[in-house]
Amino acid sequence: MISKDSTFLGFRRENGRVGVRNHVIILPLDDLSNAACEAVAHNIKGTMAIPHPYGRLQFGADLDLHFRTLIGTGSNPNVAAVVVIGIEDSWTKKVVDGIAATGKPVIGFGIEGHGDHETIMNASKKAREFVQWASEK
Repeated sequence: MISKDSTFLGFRRENGRVGVRNHVIILPLDDLSNAACEAVAHNIKGTMAIPHPYGRLQFGADLDLHFRTLIGTGSNPNVAAVVVIGIEDSWTKKVVDGIAATGKPVIGFGIEGHGDHETIMNASKKAREFVQWASEK
């Protein structure tokens, strides 16, 4: 029974949704980005990489579903903040923009033109900031 004296230990997000976890996730856009995401999660304790085998050679409705799934994962109320890593900037931006629409802190990094090492370094720095921010909530 819920009464006016009931309490709930959770996190109210910027968009009003409520979560019971406060994860900072490192989200790969495609399977080629898995290694970079896992490296960031290894570097920054308190983050969680979510590797998957999808993203390449998808098109049409299948690609749209892939993008909606990634955006939905990042938008989950149990997620405090998201670092998205993809190969190319345009696809990465599409997922970042979808998650950002919820008001959640999110940033994207493209490997193309920067390389794995620079991407991992920059994403790790931002992930560390997100973990600090989330831990203060």
